[in-house]
Amino acid sequence: MNEIKQINIGLFGVGVVGQGVIEQLAQNAVIISKRTGLNLKITKAVTKTPLKERAVSLEGISLSDDPEHILNDPEIDIVLELIGGIEEAEAIVIRALKDGKSVVSANKALIAENADNIFKTAYESRGLFGFEAAVAGGIPIIRDIKEGFSGDDITEISGIINGTANYILTQMTKAGKDFGTALKEAQEAGFAEADPTFDIEGVDTAHKLLLLMKIAFNGLFEFKELYTEGITKIESIDIAVAEEFGFVIKLLGKAVNVDGKFQGRVHPCLVSKESLLSGVNGAFNAVALKGNFVGETLTYGAGAGSHPTASAVVSDVVAIARQLKAGTGNLVPPLSAEWGSLKMQKIQPISETVTAYYLRFTVTDEVGVLAKITKILGDHGISIEAMQQKDRSKSKSEAVPVVIFTHQAKEENVAQALSEIDALTFIKEPTKLIRIDL
Repeated sequence: MNEIKQINIGLFGVGVVGQGVIEQLAQNAVIISKRTGLNLKITKAVTKTPLKERAVSLEGISLSDDPEHILNDPEIDIVLELIGGIEEAEAIVIRALKDGKSVVSANKALIAENADNIFKTAYESRGLFGFEAAVAGGIPIIRDIKEGFSGDDITEISGIINGTANYILTQMTKAGKDFGTALKEAQEAGFAEADPTFDIEGVDTAHKLLLLMKIAFNGLFEFKELYTEGITKIESIDIAVAEEFGFVIKLLGKAVNVDGKFQGRVHPCLVSKESLLSGVNGAFNAVALKGNFVGETLTYGAGAGSHPTASAVVSDVVAIARQLKAGTGNLVPPLSAEWGSLKMQKIQPISETVTAYYLRFTVTDEVGVLAKITKILGDHGISIEAMQQKDRSKSKSEAVPVVIFTHQAKEENVAQALSEIDALTFIKEPTKLIRIDL
């Protein structure tokens, strides 16, 4: 096979990440050429605003607002989908793959929610499909799982994989900010969108976790079955009590494979200060894995932003370019396993989870309150590890917080107990429940 001298790239989206990719391919062109023996060049780009001024030079790139500018060009080898969203992005990815072009996408929502269509097409395509940038920005966690740990049975994933949520919780922990103030500062610093819903409600983390589950556990999973809870109900008192007991609060994506039974959940967790995950602060991300031979590993790095995400995109471009040059085709299947072996798997409901819990009750200060609460917990098989009652109120009508740390218990039993407790007249607010990472 004749050596490919130049790989022609078509870029959809010239936003923050797209400009980062343009910048990296230009600035690191010499070193990339040394490593590949190829010239990787963006020759065309499609954007809704082709005349808009950008922070990077677009010299040598033919701009258009028509998708056919790239999709109908047989000289384009690799298509970069960096526009976000679902419908338009899916149409671009599917069309390019069906036409035999290779595709790189950073679109975790698309790949998580429309996985069946995207991956079925990717497996059938002559082209190659990369999506390293869809999870944890500059951390090569997808490549780690697909290649570095390809001989391991991965049994657990724990990840801080949303920089916005982690930045907010860090500000609440380190600087004593309340949630609203920390969110506003995150927006001002560029770590949170004007509409931060996907980040603070855990949806973005859930998209990423689902992708990791598919690769690590070699199965297909439904997004709707993944329990998802955000950080909007975390209060300063929860941060402070966690600190007193040797914990920090983090938004975790957690997945476990126990003998073919799969857990997958996203929610705030009390993480021990002895855990490496507890020290992941600001907008940084980290993913911890457990494999039956490799043991425990932790990968840490920048989780988002123009340059880290661009780095992940370019890593896929380089990997694909090398395979195109060698004419080897798809060396590593998109989801690590052969398509025929990937079966739809059920994610256990959150009610089946067994873990320890932080429970904060808001009660009127009267005799017998603790006895009634602990009795109901005991009736449901929930034992208490530690308890804290804040200063007594000055008025009998004034509510006070009572915090209980439980031993391990089944979530279904905890939910039933709290339903009974919250119906009692001395309970003034719904009980706050935060799971403890074990």
